[in-house]
Amino acid sequence: MLTKDELCIQKEKPNIKDISLELYKEFSEEILFNQIFVYYFTNGTTMRIEFREWGIYHMLAIQHINGKIGKDRFFSAIENGLTLSDFTINDSIKNRYKIYKERITMFSCMYSALKEANVFYLPSGKVQNTKNAKADYIVFSEIGSKGMNIGLMKSGEVFVPMTILISKPSNKMVYLEDAIPMEVERLEIINIPIKEKEQDSEQ
Repeated sequence: MLTKDELCIQKEKPNIKDISLELYKEFSEEILFNQIFVYYFTNGTTMRIEFREWGIYHMLAIQHINGKIGKDRFFSAIENGLTLSDFTINDSIKNRYKIYKERITMFSCMYSALKEANVFYLPSGKVQNTKNAKADYIVFSEIGSKGMNIGLMKSGEVFVPMTILISKPSNKMVYLEDAIPMEVERLEIINIPIKEKEQDSEQ
């Protein structure tokens, strides 16, 4: 089983046995929610990335696997015992789980992918060659022979990672057609002070 610290440097898709929903929850609450990623682009603009529980929920495709688990109750469900094994309890859920299983394992590489900072802007707000996926930006990374596409959506004044699309080796850039590459001058990862977090939660 991987650790939350190893998820900060993971660059290869692990075996499903090496991750768990409990690990992802711990990683989110103890690391992701305590940090802000800021991309500084060479055109003078910046992009501030923050993580949300509902974003993690969507990145892991929980709404597609079992829509009865609400996006705001996802971590509570894990606290109450929800595991990946629960996605194999019946054929219907199991079949959907099989479709998104790779996406769940690829999440473990998300932190490293964001640090690579291969950022693309989507002027239309729509991801090409998908039915209805939306994103304002995509952060792209090659994981093994495939492409990992992390979709970011604007929420208030920040951008929230909220989808992961896996592209095939034969066409890794399939979701980046018409996307505009953004040249990143530098990336800053800011640790959020505990007092500031407490004030935000009280508002």
